[in-house]
Amino acid sequence: MSGGIWIASYVALWAAVVLLAFCVIVLLRQIGVLHARIKPMGAHFAGEGPPLGEPAPSAGPMPYRSGVTLVVFTSPSCEVCRLLKPSLRALERTYDDLALIEIEAGDATRPTFRAFNVNNTPYAVAVDRAGIVRGRGVVNTLEQVELLVKEALEDRAVVDL
Repeated sequence: MSGGIWIASYVALWAAVVLLAFCVIVLLRQIGVLHARIKPMGAHFAGEGPPLGEPAPSAGPMPYRSGVTLVVFTSPSCEVCRLLKPSLRALERTYDDLALIEIEAGDATRPTFRAFNVNNTPYAVAVDRAGIVRGRGVVNTLEQVELLVKEALEDRAVVDL
C-alpha cells in the first residue's frame, strides 16, 4: 500500500512541475507583450513611422487644416485599439485645434500604412497645419495620446512665433 501512495505522490509532483513550467512560459510571454506595449512616449519600433520634422506623406485625402491633425493607425483585431477609440473621440472634442483621422488596417488602407511606414497598432502621427510631422509613436493609453497632442501643439506654437 505504501508503494502505491509513493507512486501517486511522485506522479502528482511531476504533474505540478509540468504545470508550473507551463505557467512560467506563459508569464514570460506576457512580460514580453507588456514590454512591447509599455514604452515611453515617443518610442517607436526601429525605423517605424515618418521622420520627425519632415513633411507627412500625402497618401489619400489628408486634410492637414487644423492646428494638429492626429493620424491614428488601428486594427480591428487590436484590443488596445478597441479600448482607445472612445477616448480618442473625447480627446478630439476637448482640443479645438485637433483633428482626428483614424485609419483602420485593411486591404484598402494598406497603401496609407506603407506610406506612413507603420507596421504596429495603435500608432499615432501628429501633423501640423503645414503638413510637417511633429510627433509619432506607439500609443497604448490616453495619457500617451494626450502627451503627443500637447507636445505637437506646443511645438506648433513655437514654430508659429
